[in-house]
Amino acid sequence: MGGRRPRRPLHSRAKTSKVTVWRRRGAHGASPLGRVCGVLPIHQITLPLPAGPGAVHVYAIRSDPITLIDTGVNIPDCRAALVDGLKRLGLRVRDIRRVLLTHAHVDHIGLAGWVQEEAGAEVYLHPDEAAKAEMAPWWQEARDRILREAGVDPEGFALIEWFWQLNRQLLLPLRSWHPIADGQVFEFDGGRLEAVHLPGHALGHTGFLDRDTRRLIGGDHLLDGITPNPILEPVPPGHPDAVPHDPDRALTLGQFFRSLDRVAGLDVAEVLPGHGPVIADHRAVAERYRVTHERRLESLLQRLGAGRSPWELTRELYPHVTGFDHFLALCEVLAHLDLLVVQGRARYSLAEGHSQYRAAT
Repeated sequence: MGGRRPRRPLHSRAKTSKVTVWRRRGAHGASPLGRVCGVLPIHQITLPLPAGPGAVHVYAIRSDPITLIDTGVNIPDCRAALVDGLKRLGLRVRDIRRVLLTHAHVDHIGLAGWVQEEAGAEVYLHPDEAAKAEMAPWWQEARDRILREAGVDPEGFALIEWFWQLNRQLLLPLRSWHPIADGQVFEFDGGRLEAVHLPGHALGHTGFLDRDTRRLIGGDHLLDGITPNPILEPVPPGHPDAVPHDPDRALTLGQFFRSLDRVAGLDVAEVLPGHGPVIADHRAVAERYRVTHERRLESLLQRLGAGRSPWELTRELYPHVTGFDHFLALCEVLAHLDLLVVQGRARYSLAEGHSQYRAAT
């Protein structure tokens, strides 16, 4: 999920895909298909999006079992571009045997159900993404309660509901899926990928690491020039990352900081992202994110005073956002407020169904 509301029609002029190839090193250096980057033949296919960052990268691995990592959204342009990108690699959709999903935001999971039906492919997803992917009733009810308690007004609520209804159109349901576990290894004839759980932007966000070539297919965890939103995440009872003062939702910014530490500790030469250019210095990007969020924590703390609602703070801090961006801005504010409370720097209270946050001193 790129973090911006649609600014173009959902069915824009058809676009072809862009394919970038990482291949096995040979005796003569780079292949004519692309630069040399390793053992597994990893092919980046760029697909058009109707909103947000404008494009999403998915990754085809042309080694048995042929695997697709992420899928794009369920619109004709995106589907056609995926077919075109695979064709350029000598593949058809029905050749795909396995789909690995980094997370269940619609720009990454939207066509997974279609690929599953066309190819009979097995789909893998972290269990913490299942409720969101399935639009489970308990998940939607918890989300709506959290928004009401945050003080979201009827207009804002209507915009958010519009977006989730749009999501239903852009996502084809999965017939079945297999759970991904942190550290799980996916074997190929030409190598292997290891699942790395990196929550924060999404509860079950997962990267896929090729330790042989030191490359991480990173989804939306690290993006060059974009700071991923810590999106509001309802959680089931007893979830270990639940917010202490509201156990129906995850401590998303705390998760994100922990994941930044984890990815900074990985021996990675390049991150192949879900959007934007390849990242060569993942530690520098992780540190930049940390500094950015620390500054936002301080800025928000200075505005709390004797008590403010999350929605009030959102409208004050982000006065120029429009449409669904209000929801993304609210996610940002809530994530920082929750972490301030956990750090002991702010206090939370709930009265008559509305939450308030105030400075601790």
